[in-house]
Amino acid sequence: MASDGCQPVGWAGKGGFTHLLYRPEGRQGESYGAARHGHGHVQQEQQQQEEASSSGRGDRTGTWNGPAPRGYVAEPMHAQDESRAAAAKPVNDPQHLLLPGAVRLPLLGLGTYQLQSADAVRKALELGYRHIDCAAFYANQKVIGEGLKDFLAQGKRGELFITSKIWNDEHRPADARASAERTIADLGCGHLDLLLVHWPCAWRPGTQEVDPDVTIQQTWRALEELVDAGLVRFIGVSNFSLKQVEEVLSFARIKPVVNQIELHPLLAQRKLVGVCLRKGVHCVAYSPLGVGKDALLQHPAVLEVAAETGKSPAQVLLKWNVQRGVPVIPKAGSEPHLAENIEGLFTWRLTWDQKAKLDALDAGTRLCTGWESWHTFDDPEEGGALKPSKVL
Repeated sequence: MASDGCQPVGWAGKGGFTHLLYRPEGRQGESYGAARHGHGHVQQEQQQQEEASSSGRGDRTGTWNGPAPRGYVAEPMHAQDESRAAAAKPVNDPQHLLLPGAVRLPLLGLGTYQLQSADAVRKALELGYRHIDCAAFYANQKVIGEGLKDFLAQGKRGELFITSKIWNDEHRPADARASAERTIADLGCGHLDLLLVHWPCAWRPGTQEVDPDVTIQQTWRALEELVDAGLVRFIGVSNFSLKQVEEVLSFARIKPVVNQIELHPLLAQRKLVGVCLRKGVHCVAYSPLGVGKDALLQHPAVLEVAAETGKSPAQVLLKWNVQRGVPVIPKAGSEPHLAENIEGLFTWRLTWDQKAKLDALDAGTRLCTGWESWHTFDDPEEGGALKPSKVL
């Protein structure tokens, strides 16, 4: 039975480690502390402790009369103190996530929704962007391909991570393959690094009518065949709930590696992000800056943290996701915004207090709109381990 040093020593033994206070054989003592002091070198330590006590410092170890454990001796720090200490050190955070096969997924990407300038893509590449997020629905992949053309002509395809998505009316296997092939041709990239199912909604081709003739399992099989054919390296989903991700995982031969979802301090989706990660699915944040300027970029808490860090509100919002290991794909078209988003993103960190201040904004608020008439998001508590309130 463990002792706090006050109980009598009732047995004898030998210890293999000096810090384990087995009673030395042949010694008599009233406590472990007394027995320990029978060792020669400890007498000196006892004398030092007695001197400390007489000098007014007192015995800080209570009833234990032996020496304090040797090892880590720093005073315990609260998380806030640790983050402040860390903030004073040079920072060089990782800029990628590792996918299977040691493939790098950059934590910062370029969102191309509504982007109509090939020059913007060229400037992004010049500034160091290597993760390009596209979609068939954006109807601009030829423009993006034009922006990539010169870079690809230099034999640098291996430096890029290019993502695209099949739209809701392309879920039938033949349509999914045709969409992927058309995307590759429009981008001129030879293959896609990642192909996503844009939404978990299947429509009849060319309509917004629910398609009862195709299941997500059939669509997934078609994407797996694209991987087998070498047209796509990885596959994933977008706007899927945790319950829907778990459904795909239940039948997938090739597992999804990404679930691209709306993520920012007003919509942290912690359970979805955390459980997906434990299942090997990385969440990627679209609209990490929110939508418009008022909701997040001008939020008082964001402005306060920006003032404390000397960063812009956009940089603070991007860092909030990146610091928790979530890749971000903010859309930007102008050179100043492109530079602002990438400049020094991995050379600083939010402190514990600053992150907690942004965490407190979470209200489950979706800022992206346009899906309300044809999609309903599942209860965020569905899937994974249920809350007790959901069980009882």
